[in-house]
Amino acid sequence: MRLANARLLDGTLIDLDILDGGIERVSPAGTTPSTGARHDLEGATVLPGLWDEHTHMGQWARHRTRASVLDAASAEEAAALAGRHARAHRGGEPVVLVGMRDGLWPAPPTRALLDAQTGDVPTLVVSSDVHCSWPNTAMLRRLGIDLDAPLLREEAAFDALSAVEGMLDADALDRHVVDALAAAAERGVVGVVDLEFDDAVGAWMRPGRSTPLRVEAGVYAKDLELAAERGLRTGDAIARRARMGRLKVISDGSLGTRTAWTAHPYGSFETGEEGTGVRNVDDAALDRLLARAGELGIDATIHAIGDAAVTAAIDAFERAGTGGRIEHAQLVSGVDIPRLARLGITASIQPEHALDDRELTAALWADRSRDAFRIRTLVDAGVDVVLGSDAPVTPLDPWLAIATAVTRTRGDEHPWQPEEAISLEQAVRASSRSRLAAEEPADIVVLGAAPPVPSAHDDPAAVAAALRTMPVALTMVAGEVVHGAL
Repeated sequence: MRLANARLLDGTLIDLDILDGGIERVSPAGTTPSTGARHDLEGATVLPGLWDEHTHMGQWARHRTRASVLDAASAEEAAALAGRHARAHRGGEPVVLVGMRDGLWPAPPTRALLDAQTGDVPTLVVSSDVHCSWPNTAMLRRLGIDLDAPLLREEAAFDALSAVEGMLDADALDRHVVDALAAAAERGVVGVVDLEFDDAVGAWMRPGRSTPLRVEAGVYAKDLELAAERGLRTGDAIARRARMGRLKVISDGSLGTRTAWTAHPYGSFETGEEGTGVRNVDDAALDRLLARAGELGIDATIHAIGDAAVTAAIDAFERAGTGGRIEHAQLVSGVDIPRLARLGITASIQPEHALDDRELTAALWADRSRDAFRIRTLVDAGVDVVLGSDAPVTPLDPWLAIATAVTRTRGDEHPWQPEEAISLEQAVRASSRSRLAAEEPADIVVLGAAPPVPSAHDDPAAVAAALRTMPVALTMVAGEVVHGAL
């Protein structure tokens, strides 16, 4: 099969010959004879298939069906919204709302406030970064948790959310996941990294999860020995195009919950006292986990948001003598950037977080904001940067990440730290795992419009709007059309 008259980002017209799921030949348009079916793209722009390098697919699939409190300006507004859903509740599954950003509320949430609105209906309001949640008393009883503080944080929040998800129908969840990936294919996605907390590998073994997209499913420390029992190494097939991914270690918290581990203190929203966040895994435990993963043939990635956590993650990979990945890398000390490049450590970044957290950065990291949410600095230093969404924290749509990486704005605000913007070509490269070249997989995206190639004279808002709404005419995985038609 030939895709003829395809246009690259630099304007070059090419023909792509596809055979047995791969790209057999790339040639200047019209210079070589076609031996199979020929489809004339008439100058439409083509890109390599896009990946979302950080998702939580089960949570994202459910998130798409849940009400959000993202626009709530206070705990009172969020509780009132939760109350409306609780009053409409007809039994069965608990009420779960998402998008809480209590770090921007004028006063902290309280149990009494949520109880007054939701009564005896088990209700959980989950933060936008998923690192904390606000349960009512009925939900705590349902979960068997005794808690004095109003919020569940970090491991307790993860465990509570996993327990709630466990109350839900697995077949329905699988259908939601497949639907979510079909929607992702419509945005040019050919693959996702699934870092779901609760045995993502086992979930992808279920027949109901069958999808034509590529999936890389990670594991956490609690399931590392289960991976060993299953005999799975990184890259091994799980089912169809799903493969075993990496061990993920969560070494600190998040900016939104003031639990990211930092080298210097920042103010605590709830107490007014200064703190440096939390460290979830010490050096000895981190070394043991990396060593065990290495023995099992499983690569590793470390969640590290604060600069102290990033430094500790780099140190651990250096001690282990391996490369690896760092998820988020939201605050990176300048001295650590050349170390990332030298050690071959990948920075897995979610550009939308920069704009979501710009106000929190100003409030909590104002003295170090120049070190926050770097992309251009990392790329220029030779660090391998890959982009993702952290869905459900932000939507699973690579064009949002690409647009923000290129413009540093959503179009409704001035570009934030525009010196950290990268080019469109760099953003696409950081969002894909293949190239449009011979012997590469035929993971291909055909756009429905020509993307803007930003220049110094362009309005960033207009460029951001065009990229964020970029139409995708066709998505192909291993030569199979998964969205659109030829």
